[in-house]
Amino acid sequence: MESKTRRRGIAVRILEDAFWFRQRGAALSYAILAAMLLILAIVVPQTFYSATNLSNLASQLAPLFLVSLGQTFVLLGAGFDLSVGAVISLSSAILTLDLADPVKIPLAFAAAGSVGLVNGWGCVYLRVHPIIMTLATSSVVQGVALLLLPTPGGIAPRILVQMASGTFLGLPVGFYWIVGASAAAIWLVHGATYGIRLYATGQNPQAAWMSGIRAPRIRVSTYVISALMAALAGAYLTGRLASGDPNVGSALGLDSVLGAALGGTLLSGGVGGPIGTVAGVLIIGILNNGLNLAGVSPYYQFIVKGSMLVLAVSLFRRKEAGL
Repeated sequence: MESKTRRRGIAVRILEDAFWFRQRGAALSYAILAAMLLILAIVVPQTFYSATNLSNLASQLAPLFLVSLGQTFVLLGAGFDLSVGAVISLSSAILTLDLADPVKIPLAFAAAGSVGLVNGWGCVYLRVHPIIMTLATSSVVQGVALLLLPTPGGIAPRILVQMASGTFLGLPVGFYWIVGASAAAIWLVHGATYGIRLYATGQNPQAAWMSGIRAPRIRVSTYVISALMAALAGAYLTGRLASGDPNVGSALGLDSVLGAALGGTLLSGGVGGPIGTVAGVLIIGILNNGLNLAGVSPYYQFIVKGSMLVLAVSLFRRKEAGL
């Protein structure tokens, strides 16, 4: 027993010592972010740094923060989740059903958790490739969302409208959603033993299993977390719009992967984390906002996002096994 405990203690210390090494991509992301902020301070200082623009930016970025943080968990576990956009849309559809608020709010999160559980079970135990599995569930879930709410409409729960609109202490409420979700994700990954198990699973599932870590359960849990965070993003968007939209999450699927990848999280798993994702999402949001302020056509943003994803995968890649 003592020998086993000692081995686990050594393994934990090794993983903790590697913390900053696993965040090497985040440092580059924050450097890029700082450079962007400096450029905007020179090019469009009055418009970008105005209180109105920064307030709108925080409100617009809140759902992307939520879904990207959830996607980060899946990527750290060497998975991939393409269903988050559909889960956001499903949550929005459920939240505007003709049901009592105490019923439809838990129902939306229960439905999202079920989707995550199906994704995790299919990828881990049925060994379906994550892209195929989550793409299939995305199609099914999007279809259900359209069946429940064929066209935008409905009435959002009053509590969500209050929690997603306006300001508090002079700051937009979206800012508090961002800070709360980021703090929770960072604590779970870097302040709890779950994070150590997650990194070990993402780096080498077989070795993690042999070390006593229940790697399959960890991987399934990442898909559940991702789906629940997508549902939270759907709740925020529904409250902000004060109505439902069965296609509201369609644009956030790729962006969630891009936000995590730009933050230094490897698509092969085991390296990165929510600290870098914060920078990655800010890069996306600030770049889009800066292009809009500069009068650049929004169509170019699709080209830029695709190029940035290729660049991020090229810069942040695993050079050796386990690193």
